[in-house]
Amino acid sequence: MPTEPAAFEAPALLAAEQLVAGYTPDIDILRDLSVQAWPGRISCVVGPNGTGKSTLLKALFGFLRPNRGRVLLDGHDVTGTPPYRMLNLGVAYLPQRPSLFPYLSVEANLRLGMWHARPAKALVREKLELAYQRFPVVHEKRRQPAGQLSGGQQRQVEIARSLMTDPSVYLIDEPTAGVDPRTSADIYALVENLARELNKAVLLVDQDIKSALGITDYVYVVKTGTVFSHGPRDGFGGDTDALVARWLYASG
Repeated sequence: MPTEPAAFEAPALLAAEQLVAGYTPDIDILRDLSVQAWPGRISCVVGPNGTGKSTLLKALFGFLRPNRGRVLLDGHDVTGTPPYRMLNLGVAYLPQRPSLFPYLSVEANLRLGMWHARPAKALVREKLELAYQRFPVVHEKRRQPAGQLSGGQQRQVEIARSLMTDPSVYLIDEPTAGVDPRTSADIYALVENLARELNKAVLLVDQDIKSALGITDYVYVVKTGTVFSHGPRDGFGGDTDALVARWLYASG
């Protein structure tokens, strides 16, 4: 396995360098963990439950301040920057649990994605129309309360809402949790589109190894809060998801 990140065409847009972080002073969940995300590429972090994957995204987005290490965005140190500022800097965070306002309409949820641009009504309207073009089901359901939509449809609304601000980086936590397999395939296609068509840097945390690795460019295997192995997906060779699973769940 390679010991250094792959040299893609562009430098990493987002990087975590030797992050140490936890929720209590004496217990570190992340232990010198380093990852990178590149424009137009999908980096995937896989690992067992409780190994720090979601904690990593929270530390990157500013919900959790690292005890040590750095978070770099386009080469600038943004360690500990609060979430609202990370959003303004072009970083979008899609948590595992639904983040929509269930009693508001789909369109109202989309508009909240540009709350800071409320005076620019023409721009908001333009972004709405673009969202409706990209996500026909969102347009179809725009008058309905968001909580009445299926899990897959809600995820589409979340992605559409995040695109209202045209972020450059996506932090995505378990995008298909609780979603049926057919809908999961559609969601992974949307995630892949963010990188391939819209040139976003995507850092994906996932338990569905087989599906996630099907769209991934670079893989980080995490155990006990640190990177156990990493490299380009093609560099793993053979049955990648089975190989990663053996590394993850082997004893010792």
